[in-house]
Amino acid sequence: MRAFYTLCLVVTLFYLASSCEFQTHYVKDGTCCKMCGPGKKMRSDDNCVDPICKICEDGEYQSKYTSETTCKLQPSCDTNLNFLPQTKPIPKDRLSKCQCKPGHYCTEDDDCSTCRKHKICKEGEKIIKNGTSVSNTVCEACKSGTFSISDSSDICKEWTTCEPGYVEKTPGSLTSDRICEKGKPSDRGPIVGGVIAILLLLLAALAVVMFIKRRSCEWKKIPKEAVMVTKLNPNRETEPIIDPTWIQQPQEDVEDTVPVSPTSNITENGNFVTQEEGKHSICPSTETQRFSESSIL
Repeated sequence: MRAFYTLCLVVTLFYLASSCEFQTHYVKDGTCCKMCGPGKKMRSDDNCVDPICKICEDGEYQSKYTSETTCKLQPSCDTNLNFLPQTKPIPKDRLSKCQCKPGHYCTEDDDCSTCRKHKICKEGEKIIKNGTSVSNTVCEACKSGTFSISDSSDICKEWTTCEPGYVEKTPGSLTSDRICEKGKPSDRGPIVGGVIAILLLLLAALAVVMFIKRRSCEWKKIPKEAVMVTKLNPNRETEPIIDPTWIQQPQEDVEDTVPVSPTSNITENGNFVTQEEGKHSICPSTETQRFSESSIL
């Protein structure tokens, strides 16, 4: 018999449990009891089938059905902790999260129980994502060729480009701009220019001297003693005869083998003797050049 009664009790409990809605009811002593709804708390559980519920007090909340006799506390949102004061009515059926003051944020993971200050992007950085009430600020360093000089800058400015006639005085960096100044003439410029001008003048003078010397040599290609002997014809007409030996260099101290009268310019054979005036400087020339000149004569 005992086994029969036990089986009946189990079936009864199973029936009661299956007939209860566990989101809004609960089982107590084999009875399906009713729970109080959101925003309320149970004042007494003497009559679980029809309990007496009470609305949560100010600063309290209950977000789901409950058989508890107390409500949960809402966050205080203390303004001294960088929270904004709550101006709207605080609901009693859900958690009312605090909000941080501008420049601060809280995380949803901790139900915004603490306010943290937004990160400040320093000089040489820029903001790539502004902070919100639930997220921090994201910074990025300026790229090469750009700079920022203030905190929490939205952009990085490009370095100044030096205009023509200006040179870089101070190079730019991540935290400063490039400084340009008016270009100063180099001290080496006039010196180099003067040296080049002097070299050009020397080369020109050397070319002129070589040209004059070459022209002088062309006019002075005459033997030291060029003797032309003229034969006296019976009819008193003179016929110049050019001695072919004049092409060669004559010897200065060689005496003439033809006897000449001391008082006249006529040899014993009756020929006139003429001699070029003075001695001329002889410019060196090749044998081929001498031969060509004799051919022209």
